[in-house]
Amino acid sequence: MTLLLFLLALVLVLAGHAFRLLRWEQFVRIYERPQRGAMLRGMAGGYAVNTLLPLHLGDVFRAVFVGRRMKSGIGFALATVIMDRFLDVWFVALGFIAFALLGQGGEAVHTAAVLYLLLAVLLAAALVVVVLLRDGIKRVCLAVCGLFNDTLKLDGMVFCWSLINTFKDLRRVSLLRLAVNTAVMWAAYLGSYTALAAAMTGAGRPMALVDVFGLLFGQTAGDLRMVLPGGALDGAPAAAWLVMLGWVVAPLVLMWLATLLPERVRGAVNHATAAAPAGESYLNLLPQADPQDRAAFLSQYFGLQNKTWVDRFLQMNQGITILQDFSAGSNATTMLCMDKNSTFYRKYAFGADGEKLAEQLHWLRAQQERLPLCEILRTGEEDGCCWYDMTYDPQAVGMFRYLHSNPVEKSTAVLHEVLDTLEEKLYRPTAVAADPDKIEQYIAKKVDGNLQKLREARTLHELLAAPTLWINGREYKNLNQLVWLFDHDRLRRLFAADPVGTIHGDLTIENIICRTDGGWYLIDPNTGNLHESPFLDYGKLLQSLHGGYEFMMMTPRVSVQGNRIDFALTRSAAYDALLADLMAQLAARYPAEQVDSILMHEVVHWLRLMPYKLARDRKRAPMFYAGLVMVANDAALHAQR
Repeated sequence: MTLLLFLLALVLVLAGHAFRLLRWEQFVRIYERPQRGAMLRGMAGGYAVNTLLPLHLGDVFRAVFVGRRMKSGIGFALATVIMDRFLDVWFVALGFIAFALLGQGGEAVHTAAVLYLLLAVLLAAALVVVVLLRDGIKRVCLAVCGLFNDTLKLDGMVFCWSLINTFKDLRRVSLLRLAVNTAVMWAAYLGSYTALAAAMTGAGRPMALVDVFGLLFGQTAGDLRMVLPGGALDGAPAAAWLVMLGWVVAPLVLMWLATLLPERVRGAVNHATAAAPAGESYLNLLPQADPQDRAAFLSQYFGLQNKTWVDRFLQMNQGITILQDFSAGSNATTMLCMDKNSTFYRKYAFGADGEKLAEQLHWLRAQQERLPLCEILRTGEEDGCCWYDMTYDPQAVGMFRYLHSNPVEKSTAVLHEVLDTLEEKLYRPTAVAADPDKIEQYIAKKVDGNLQKLREARTLHELLAAPTLWINGREYKNLNQLVWLFDHDRLRRLFAADPVGTIHGDLTIENIICRTDGGWYLIDPNTGNLHESPFLDYGKLLQSLHGGYEFMMMTPRVSVQGNRIDFALTRSAAYDALLADLMAQLAARYPAEQVDSILMHEVVHWLRLMPYKLARDRKRAPMFYAGLVMVANDAALHAQR
């Protein structure tokens, strides 16, 4: 009879563990497909650690073991384990209260009932406090995580984020299923405890349900202390020891072995996780795949920066994974993303930047029949937010990379084709007369306005005052010695002779996409230029090839001492060859004075760039100012020939 009771207790506790696994899965399934095999092994290992050590340290083991095998990581796994145990606290509290009300278990049960009830109330109060003071709690989380190195800081923020969102996203959990899993789990556990008590009684150590309940959840907590001198089994017959030891160890061994059975046998118990079932979808815990991007986002979230942006960002990107951020100097963000169907680029912006991006999107749609452009897959415009998705082509690369990985003749041929196509398909068909009023606005805003911002920049105050600058060991006239270059009469005369029409507006090297198997297309136009001249497009190309903007973006440091600016400016032979070809093309297409205008538009592009660098990249701003000075000197030299 004792053996049958023992086997019954064993079967029932295994059933309880199975329903615990199903309940735990519900929290995991919000964000990813559960890996039942790993979760079952984690549970077995966790129970084993809890048996050997106090303070439920096995739950930490469970989280770490499973988290290492989850895409969402250890922090998320720990958050789900906490959620699992959070529910248990309430049931255990009710159990001890019931025993106390029935007058069973004596003072120990009464004390446990008070302690568990207090713990349950404190947890409920903590939830209320967290909800009411959530902004302050977020700041505290950031401050605490900030005490550690970058890796531990990120892990801490991910854990806090996971815990917050696991509770917040409970609305996605079937509460009926959660209640059923919990009820069946505890019914199985209570049945097992009852059978175990009877088996222990039959083995010579009289026990009741309340004794087993107290042994597992009371002060001894079912750990190694129960077999030590003075423990619950001190002086018990050997048969009782074997029953208790078998009940503790056997389920753990069986749980672990179940995961090692052949697939055809274990079936759903340890199913593969290669793909979600049809119709099943998961939220991304965090869209960013890159740790640095994750850290930057979470720092904003817990630091309560741009709360509206964070909310919209999460809403927009919760169904995708962000593989890499390709954003450059613009206010829009461009990311390489993937969902369960494909890989693609997503570009988005909010507020005024969102309105600007909407203009870009409309330009792309309007010129789709004229030019080779990026393919638009999906779009969205709502509540001050604009986004669109573009096709990802693994055979397509930016011209910077293409130029430096292919014979320069190939890039030269592509550039010729780009300029010819723009001239024939865009510039000429849309040509209009230059508007003197718009030229005046262009000079006032883009030239005078940005020069004034330079003068007001404290970062550049000493540099601006010097008559000459030494840049990487070479002397250049400073802008204050080139005032004539920005003379309004000169600029009016130059710009009045510019051709005018629809333009790309941001024709940098990186915005020309080349296919390694042939062909090209354009991305990221910039609309709303006051003076819509093709010469602005040529000026953008010169900003790349002449000014070396892309190489500057890869230069991490700049040194400034007095009027000396030093940085590791790299220029490739490929850039020099393509620049020489472009200048030859411009000289062949236009008279010298119009080439002067193109060079001046390049200078204006550098001027327009400076406020962004001063605001967002202050440490490297002197390097970009040096770029402005160098191209201004070359423009002045060309104009004086």
